[in-house]
Amino acid sequence: MVDNLLMIKAEEILEKIEKGKPVEYENVIIYGDLDLHSLDLAFNINKLRVIKSIIKIEYSVIKGDVFFDHAAFFGLVDFDGTTFTKAANFSGSHFQEDAGFSHSQFQEEANFSRAHFAIDANFSRARFNDADFGRARFEKYFHLSNAKVYTLKLSDAFFSEGSSIHLKDFNFNRIAVRWNSIKSHVPFNGSVYLTLIRNFRNLEQFEDQDDCYYQYRTEKQARSPKIFPRLFDRLAWISCGYGVRPSHTILLSVAIILLFMGIFWVGDALQPDGGQALLQDKANISLNDAFYFSSMQFLGKTPKNFSIIEGYEVLTVTETLMGWLLMALFLVTLSRVMLR
Repeated sequence: MVDNLLMIKAEEILEKIEKGKPVEYENVIIYGDLDLHSLDLAFNINKLRVIKSIIKIEYSVIKGDVFFDHAAFFGLVDFDGTTFTKAANFSGSHFQEDAGFSHSQFQEEANFSRAHFAIDANFSRARFNDADFGRARFEKYFHLSNAKVYTLKLSDAFFSEGSSIHLKDFNFNRIAVRWNSIKSHVPFNGSVYLTLIRNFRNLEQFEDQDDCYYQYRTEKQARSPKIFPRLFDRLAWISCGYGVRPSHTILLSVAIILLFMGIFWVGDALQPDGGQALLQDKANISLNDAFYFSSMQFLGKTPKNFSIIEGYEVLTVTETLMGWLLMALFLVTLSRVMLR
């Protein structure tokens, strides 16, 4: 099939680019290097080569290196379905219109580091070995749905407000990225989030793993139409931050101690040791005393100098049980976060 395609020399395409003419080819084989460095082109204020041509090379084969780096493309760039048999270097380039690479194949290096995509960057169903988008900037949509890559580098990539990265059915071995840089730009999809969580765990980026899992559970809870699963998720969030936030357990424990402290103090439920003989001293029980008593009950210890009056014993049992449960939960959550 490939052998029957029309053969085009790279020089023919480069000549059209130099003259600002449209470059439109489909189902051709291009021989030679597509190297913008060899052309007499103007430079903009950012020291990028100005490319005014529309470039559409679709469902073709490029049998040479492509050096389209540090260029400002003011027209459409469309390589849909095209196979790059050698290096494809677009590093540092600015795409002012759509950049289309869907169904493309990159058999060697695919370098888009520091590239700037002003509108859509469409790499859906593309095939890479390794793809470098480190420090790239995306203003709109970065499509990688159904694409396949061994390693995707997104280190220090920047996504503008309102932009998004689409990873549905994205097949990869690893993604080099920090969760904070993409967390607001990944549309919710359960399988996508779970795949990213595994990726962070495999790369030993445990903080990113926890943050991604936390957002996954939060998003899932917000979208659940069933009452009981939502209640369970809400309890898991409050008590331990879905198992990755020990601070939630600490805050809930403090809240429970304060709650029972208020009940004991407002309800005059405490008395000094000595029972009825010392009821006249109840007025001397302060808020600090109530806090001390509540804390000891929460920790399962016997408070000194104070006891609960008859009829309120169930409160102390309840607080102690809750304290044991939360302390156990805290240890489990803490060990999950720290001992990995």
